[in-house]
Amino acid sequence: MFKTLYRCARTAARHESGPAAQSRLAFLQHLAAGGAALRTLRRNSVVIYRSAVYLNLDDSSPVARAAVEEASRAWAHRRYLNMMAKGPEQTEKEFRLVTCYWLRFAGRLQEPSRPPTPHQDKLDAYYRYMTEERGLAETTITTAASEISKFMKYAAGKTLKQIRLADVERFLAHLGEQGRTRHGINAMAYILRGFFKYSETQRWTKPGIGAEIHGPRLYSNEFLPLGPSWPDVQRLLASTETDHPYDIRDRPILLLLAVYGMRIGEVRRIRLCDVDWDNRTLTIPLTKQRRARICPVIPMLAEALERYVREVRPKCQSEALFLRLRAPHQQFDPGGMYAIVGDRMKRLKIESARTGPHSLRHACATHLLAQGLTLTEVGGHLGHSSADSTRIYAKVDMPRLREVAELDLGGLL
Repeated sequence: MFKTLYRCARTAARHESGPAAQSRLAFLQHLAAGGAALRTLRRNSVVIYRSAVYLNLDDSSPVARAAVEEASRAWAHRRYLNMMAKGPEQTEKEFRLVTCYWLRFAGRLQEPSRPPTPHQDKLDAYYRYMTEERGLAETTITTAASEISKFMKYAAGKTLKQIRLADVERFLAHLGEQGRTRHGINAMAYILRGFFKYSETQRWTKPGIGAEIHGPRLYSNEFLPLGPSWPDVQRLLASTETDHPYDIRDRPILLLLAVYGMRIGEVRRIRLCDVDWDNRTLTIPLTKQRRARICPVIPMLAEALERYVREVRPKCQSEALFLRLRAPHQQFDPGGMYAIVGDRMKRLKIESARTGPHSLRHACATHLLAQGLTLTEVGGHLGHSSADSTRIYAKVDMPRLREVAELDLGGLL
């Protein structure tokens, strides 16, 4: 590996004979297997060699994270700096991140111990119930775990039997004082209500708390769906008509979001096998309604998908259609596609109240209404299971609202 990375025999020999050589070699082979480029392998090799020398590491001893952070600061602010070195802040960050990644891969990094969440055994039982009996999505369970742990830390010092409804109400008020919105507080109330109702069935808490947990009042169709104008969406799509690898990948993603009005989770979970190239159809296997949806592939999307798969998509074992182009080539995280829309809109100076991927879904619905489609037709295009979900877009169909306002009601008034 080292002889492949370095043409100079002396440099390769120095890396081969340096401290923790076997551990460093295993880490670099792991990166190479994940598709890391030669330049990335060299950069990581340099950083972990320096950290091994600076920390005087062997092949097996554990290393405290505090020691890595101290060494990172010392290395970034050393007296004699290379003329080609980056700034101290960037050098320190790179040293710390790469070294921690290597030691974590080797199972040698000792992270600082965090105080355990109170009643963790009960919480784990509730999460298993959500997974095995209710069949909820992983993202839903992860969010619930994060929110419930915040309340448990707030109510630390009390047993579950000692917790009262007043404790929950004080906690929700505390969230409001910290700046959480009414919708955010309501979401927290919903999560805590589910936990306490389950806890009552297990006799962990006093009965009646779950049913009495209520968040702040929310109003139906309170907010307008906010998204960019359709000319701005067209500018967004036009910006991907280049030969740059990221534009080639982002184009089909933006088409699915803006033209098909798909949710970001639906786009993220599309697999290669979901594209029927012969019949020109696309299957969305996991929609919000937990049923598959089949969409026709328009020529523009078919061309964009074919070019992405043929020229840009990394050759790896992942079944996901859209992957990160930088190694390791993995499926996008739930929030990983935000920059594809948000950063591009910022570069194009597109003004919109919201700039995330979901804003393109709103723009799609608004555009379809402006083209004369009915709410039922728009709901079918977006995959809504209820007309109530589509009704919010009637508030932004300004031409039709003006028609209603200009009606001559004669003697009815």
